[in-house]
Amino acid sequence: MRRGLMIASLPAAIALFTQCSVAHAATDSATPTTSSGNANAVSGNNVQNNAQGSGNLPVSESTSTPSNATTYPMGLKTIQYQGTGTSSPVRSQAYGLVAMDSGYETTYMPIYYLMSILQKIGGIQSSWSGQLWNLTVPSTFQVNLSNLTAPNTAANNTTIEINGQPVVALNSIVYTDPMSKQPTTYVPIWYLQEVLQRIGLNSTWNGTLWQLTPSNSTPSPVTDSTPQPTPQPTTDSTSQATTTHATFGKVDLRFPAPADINTDTINQYLQANNSPMTGLGSSFMTAQNTYGVDANYLVSHAILESYWGKSQIALAKNNLFGYGAYDSNPGNDAGLFPSNDYAIRFEAWTVRTNYLDPGGAEFVAPTLRGMNVNYATDTTWHHSIAQLMSQLAAAQGDTVASYQQYLGPNSPAPAPQSTVEPVYYLNGGQGVVQSNSYYSGVPYFSSPWTGDAQQFFAPLQNGSFGDSVVTLQQFLNQKINAGLTLDGQFGPLTETAVKQYQQQQGLPVTGVWSYSMWQQIFPSQPTIPVGTPVQVDQIQEAMANGLVMEWYHVVGYGWVEAPSIQMSNMYRLQVPNPSTSQTSVPVYSPGSPSQVVATLHSGDFVVCNQPQPSNGGYTIQFANQLTGQMETGVVQATDATLTQQQ
Repeated sequence: MRRGLMIASLPAAIALFTQCSVAHAATDSATPTTSSGNANAVSGNNVQNNAQGSGNLPVSESTSTPSNATTYPMGLKTIQYQGTGTSSPVRSQAYGLVAMDSGYETTYMPIYYLMSILQKIGGIQSSWSGQLWNLTVPSTFQVNLSNLTAPNTAANNTTIEINGQPVVALNSIVYTDPMSKQPTTYVPIWYLQEVLQRIGLNSTWNGTLWQLTPSNSTPSPVTDSTPQPTPQPTTDSTSQATTTHATFGKVDLRFPAPADINTDTINQYLQANNSPMTGLGSSFMTAQNTYGVDANYLVSHAILESYWGKSQIALAKNNLFGYGAYDSNPGNDAGLFPSNDYAIRFEAWTVRTNYLDPGGAEFVAPTLRGMNVNYATDTTWHHSIAQLMSQLAAAQGDTVASYQQYLGPNSPAPAPQSTVEPVYYLNGGQGVVQSNSYYSGVPYFSSPWTGDAQQFFAPLQNGSFGDSVVTLQQFLNQKINAGLTLDGQFGPLTETAVKQYQQQQGLPVTGVWSYSMWQQIFPSQPTIPVGTPVQVDQIQEAMANGLVMEWYHVVGYGWVEAPSIQMSNMYRLQVPNPSTSQTSVPVYSPGSPSQVVATLHSGDFVVCNQPQPSNGGYTIQFANQLTGQMETGVVQATDATLTQQQ
């Protein structure tokens, strides 16, 4: 879950690992399991399956036979190691399966085949006890065991160690290996990647080929008669902070990306990967230039969180960064954005304001490593972003050497052109005020964030969270000197303080803060009467009751939460094939049908007063999001359709 601003981040790309064309680093909470068995014989540099009995394959201590009551989709994969200076790669074929892990569908790989390759390429030995896999890594390797947290072994069935040090605990699956016909232990691939990274091996995954390479210089494949070479210290782009070389994990994200990252190269890169984000290159560059956030980082982060723009949350909600996609209910809780362009600009503003600027609420350092502390509970989130940044740079023939490294707390950085939160301009939006469960009308505020803090959305009780809870905690500290931390979390201490206040006021002692009690904090709040026709000219993303929420600016009043207004003429553009790179929508001049006056993107919110096509097109009202200029144009029905947004 993403922290800060209480907006959650779902690592959406992990959920689609079975088809992902880029590799994502594993989390620290999982590592692979190995076996000391010898079911695979080595022939040259190819690991051949030999299947000499069920005792030789790593299976769970408590499960000697696989639990095949559940049937998993399986496919043949290739694991391949290509070392530096080797004449031929070391490879093995193995069947992977697709299953759920932490609520996401991903590829699981049989660890036995990986164990065989690790022994072959560097003499890394494995021992397997049924629930514990220990990798004994030779002293010639520089093992990175920094930033480890104690694995939760009680909640998982498998623990992985490197040289006796627990690295991660996870839930593995025991399933019949189609090659050996024996029960074998399978582990989510990203956990295995993280373990490899800790012993100096990078890996990429395209859904069928798992390619392993040395981070810099690790032992080349050896045979029984070949002595092991001595490896050099790891220099991978996400190695420990003590390294002195340039890494993407230590890039100062307040500096612009090199000139080879620009509108054209971003679009070319996205199109080459058939990404629906194709055409948004100018949005990434505008976000960089406006808020001072590296465009390579913004692109890479969007790729990770939205699986190249193809996740359901991205396609349905223009949500490229997983905002609000809480693990408990990601599809429903994820925030809706009025366009992908706005989502990119909002991300840049949020990151710069809260994570990259000293004094920001979540600032540690203006780097991926610094962001990781408060941005994501996954302690290796920065590995994944760094890897993607490296790939985008490499696509331009560039390296991390062209990127400004963070030089320390006193290092200067360019000031952003703007620190103002972006808005989405709406040209002629109309709606009607809906009823509210607590107010006689709909309350309006000077800003969305004021509304989030001052509007009553629901009774506050143990388990509630958000700015409303912060407001309550402030009130209790002032009235009864409760001494509460203003963390926005309604826990036992806040509940106790609420009960104390209720007792002092002669109220029923329930521990729940009701609407009538909220009126003691804000006795009166101006409202718009129910049924009032209103005009909406701006949309802004904020929070409401702990969830990411759109807020509408109602002309003549102020900001109201979006569910309070039923829009009558706001629509979402959608191209015929939104999961492909063909997502740009040309807008033609009403008076000159062949003249393109603007290019919008699938998912953009527009206004249309006649939603039925006339002469094969829709007349729409939209706005230039950089200047606020209101415009009118025609979208051909063959290019996009309109879906009403209420």
